[in-house]
Amino acid sequence: MTEFWPWVPVLTAAFAYLTWRRLLAYLRYFQQEGYEAVRFLRWTGVRPLTDPAFWVAMASAFLFLADTVLAVVLFTIGTVVLGLVQPDPRESGKIPLRLTWRARRVLAVALVLAVSAFVLLVRLFIDAEVRAPLVAASFMFVLVPLALIAANLILAPYERAAQRSYYAEAVAQLARVHPFVVGITGSYGKSSTKSMLAHILQFHAPTLAATGSINTVMGVTRHIREALVPGHRFMVVEMGAYAIGSIKRLCALTPPSAAIITAVGDAHLERFKTTEAIYQAKSELAQAVPAGGLLVCNADSPNALRIAQATTHCRVLLYGEHHAGRLDTRVERVRFTKAGTHFVLQTADRAYECFTPVLGRPIIQNLAGAFTLAVAAGADPAVAVASFRTLKPVSNRLELVEDAGVMWLRDAYNSNQFGFRAALEVAADLPASRRIMVTPGVIELGHEQYAVNRALSKDAAAVCDYTLVVSETNRAAYVDGHRDAGREDRLVVVANRTEAFRWLHEHLHDGDVAILENDLPDLYERSAGVFWPERGKERAS
Repeated sequence: MTEFWPWVPVLTAAFAYLTWRRLLAYLRYFQQEGYEAVRFLRWTGVRPLTDPAFWVAMASAFLFLADTVLAVVLFTIGTVVLGLVQPDPRESGKIPLRLTWRARRVLAVALVLAVSAFVLLVRLFIDAEVRAPLVAASFMFVLVPLALIAANLILAPYERAAQRSYYAEAVAQLARVHPFVVGITGSYGKSSTKSMLAHILQFHAPTLAATGSINTVMGVTRHIREALVPGHRFMVVEMGAYAIGSIKRLCALTPPSAAIITAVGDAHLERFKTTEAIYQAKSELAQAVPAGGLLVCNADSPNALRIAQATTHCRVLLYGEHHAGRLDTRVERVRFTKAGTHFVLQTADRAYECFTPVLGRPIIQNLAGAFTLAVAAGADPAVAVASFRTLKPVSNRLELVEDAGVMWLRDAYNSNQFGFRAALEVAADLPASRRIMVTPGVIELGHEQYAVNRALSKDAAAVCDYTLVVSETNRAAYVDGHRDAGREDRLVVVANRTEAFRWLHEHLHDGDVAILENDLPDLYERSAGVFWPERGKERAS
């Protein structure tokens, strides 16, 4: 025991420092999974065994048999260096860690649990003297994700109580302000429709809509508490669904006076298992519209049209482009240019010649839905059409940027098969020497994912001179799709987006169009960027 205690504070401090850094790294992914333990563990898998910290601890424990001091030095320096080179998840990644109060609480409790477990393990291996902290550290670096899950479970009663309090505050604030609430849901197009409807309505009366994709009960609760004030006449609420009942809970918080259903398709099929379950989940919004309220549906989406046809208790309006039946707003003569989109909106009263800087057929359809509801809610249709000209493309949603002679068509945010094809359509209409697509394909399609991506690969091969398929997620489907098209020589396989950007900047020329279609969430990435920086430097344009 004579050699044991002088080294304990040093080893414990080194362990605690790197554990804090690792907890931060893992917390980013835990937060992205909505603090759902099972989905987080599915992502974690055996990833902790690839953590160099685990191997440093193991190597130090074995080195102890030969030289105690050298083992302590290796562990201490190794853990400090690994902590310093680890990317800060608050500033890195596609979705950085947001240190909300909940995240801070989970982080603090997890650190206490991890260090306490470390001390307990040291006591269990105390007969090994200095080797005890090294063995304990090797165990704990593997168990770090479990510390976050345990911390979240311990805090669950407090979180539920806090959420009930915040929820009650939001309900009271809604009752005081009493805005006209418009709920928007759909498998695709919720966020863009929300922002476009808010843009149109603000020319009619003060309107509140959250930026980004805030579409959960607690996200909307926080937005109401922080942003809804007397004077707001309209509030536009995006309503996401991750299971049957999700939208029903949102409607209980923000009872809608009107609603838009943009499309009901196969997004998140991996979670819902069947398209019928998705249909039922989206139907909850139509059912929440009160008698005499207003429901606007996209007639080009068979299941959205099915919801419209099943709704009899309120006024129903239809919009679309291809539906053969009667439409309240029909999109016609769509034409894409570098400056934006020219199109016509045909209503029962007249045809409106329209222009907007935004691109993409689904976006124009969503704009038609926003127009239909805004006019039904009292907005002047001529003013609404005029407002189209001041719309700004949402970042990374068919956003066209020209730089150094290259046109970058950025559609990297949460792509689906319809948006994918819309990007190809826009790219085909743009004047270009060559068209080059970078994509990992589309995800969360369950058993349909391979077939959908194989078809998309064939479509891309028909339009693009080169297609870069990123990561292994949909690689097989893209290889087969390009083989189907007889364009195997035009498919470039890259491991990650860093390699993709490196290829682009080595091969792009003036006059080319580069299509950035989808970007896999952090949860689909490998360990690079979790424990150590990714090699290479990216530049989107």
